[in-house]
Amino acid sequence: MKRAGRKLFLLILKITVVTGLILYIFIQSIPGVKPIEVDGAKRYQIIEGFGGSGAYYEWLLRNLREPYRTIVADLLFSDLGISIYRLRAWTKIESVNDDSDPNNFNWRAFNFTTDQDQVWNAIEAKKRGVTRFIASVWSPPAWMKSNMQETNGGYLLSEMYEEYAEWISAYILGYARYHGIDIGWVGIQNEPDYTATWETCVYTPEQLKDLIKVVGRRFEKEGITAKIVVPETSGVQNAIRYIEAILSDPEAARYVDILAVHLYDIPFTNPDEGIPWLKALSNYCTRYGKPLWMTEYSYLDFPLAGTYEEALYTAQHIHNTLVYGNASVYLVWELFWYRGTGLISISKDGDHYNVTPKYYAVKQFFKFIDPYSVRIDAKSSSSQLLVSAYLNEGNGDLTIVAINRGRSDITAKITLKNLTPPPYLKHYRTSRTENCKYIGDITVRDGAIELVLPPESITTLTTSRA
Repeated sequence: MKRAGRKLFLLILKITVVTGLILYIFIQSIPGVKPIEVDGAKRYQIIEGFGGSGAYYEWLLRNLREPYRTIVADLLFSDLGISIYRLRAWTKIESVNDDSDPNNFNWRAFNFTTDQDQVWNAIEAKKRGVTRFIASVWSPPAWMKSNMQETNGGYLLSEMYEEYAEWISAYILGYARYHGIDIGWVGIQNEPDYTATWETCVYTPEQLKDLIKVVGRRFEKEGITAKIVVPETSGVQNAIRYIEAILSDPEAARYVDILAVHLYDIPFTNPDEGIPWLKALSNYCTRYGKPLWMTEYSYLDFPLAGTYEEALYTAQHIHNTLVYGNASVYLVWELFWYRGTGLISISKDGDHYNVTPKYYAVKQFFKFIDPYSVRIDAKSSSSQLLVSAYLNEGNGDLTIVAINRGRSDITAKITLKNLTPPPYLKHYRTSRTENCKYIGDITVRDGAIELVLPPESITTLTTSRA
């Protein structure tokens, strides 16, 4: 009787679960108005800003012939709305040891003239209002490493930790002195968990922890205010091992300002698979009182590169990282590239360029969410409708970003709660046929607005004057 009763119980449980799932899917498919609530009383992370990198291919933009070069620079560094530009910490300033004393800068032996493409790009960004720069280390200079080369992995020799601290300090001080570029943040090592044929260097969590302490002490000695960023692992899952090892050491934790990751272990075409890991990472950041930055991610398989599908998935990754990871910064990998990918694809011969759909998808966030805005609560009643909201507490600007990832129209009613309702919201949209198009102004009535969100579209509603 007990076994029969158990079988009956399991059968009833299965029927209940299946019925509930069918009912949920049915409810989601019912046409009608989908309510969205934006609540200004529930506040989360401060959004530090958005941006990206031109690393390795800065020459593409610099060599693009006019007037295209100016047009593309304007698109990237002004119209897109980035506020942070990511650089490579330049090894060629010290291709050989400047002297035998890591505690002394022999400035005559450093060379700040070998990275003209990167410097040119940074200056062009600065001319257009981008004044914040993060530099990540892909590899230390070859003479500091076990394999005596910057490529193909290898590790930083323990006896070279002080030399590394001298080199990265010289880089920061020299960029300010010789180029007028102030490095605000330094990623101690790009993807310390990954070996590749390009510039890489591997560290165990314990090795990276020890290096941070050496670098942190040197920064204090030199009065360097650049903030230290770690671990910039290739994926979210590995980041937790590094964070635990580094921040469990009181001295190392004192020198770390930003926790950063890349998202390459999250399937690009299934963004929601990464939500549990983003939540876990957010919990670690809360535990240690450090903000989270996402400093690199891109689609690496080319069948979808440059397509609208790539753009829509990119928008979903940005949404998930901000909402579930509580990230303060999102940086795309390739602001510009070639092979038809990047936000803007530039030909190697410098005679043409192409703005990809991903540019406009990213712009729906980057252009309209003011730096230092706070993310506020936004709840959607549909699994196909992703919504996030941001409030600039200084000037009161409100921005709402809604992604309809489904294949049919969604009529949504957005109710503003615990907010001073603006008289109207500007309406911008990216879809298969629209490129961050200004649709018009929507009047706010009784603290709410109603609008139709087309299938596979990204909509931004904002009072921002961007």
